Amino acid sequence: MRANAKKLTVETGIKFAEALVEERYVDAHLYLTKSAQQEYTPEKLLTKYQNMVDYGSDPVVDGYFHFMANWPARLPQDIGWVYISISGSYFAEAVTVIVSDEDGFPKIREIEWGRP
Repeated sequence: MRANAKKLTVETGIKFAEALVEERYVDAHLYLTKSAQQEYTPEKLLTKYQNMVDYGSDPVVDGYFHFMANWPARLPQDIGWVYISISGSYFAEAVTVIVSDEDGFPKIREIEWGRP
């Protein structure tokens, strides 16, 4: 899985962000690790996402700005870290996710909401 780290991380992150933008919170929930699913129910994903973008309209996923394969808090099962831009009329936000290998599948174990 490490050979395709960037591809797997970016694809997983973008699919997660697209599900949020399209208000498919149950689908977004499926991209999370089991422990992250405990923290973020579909309802909590809705709340976190809406709180992040409630001041704008017409959100779209712009793509990603940065991928990292190594960072100080990286765990052995982590595949990669990616920052995904989400913007619309009058706003620019992002989700940053850490994607890990869980039972052979790329899953999001951590989410940072909003741009830095």
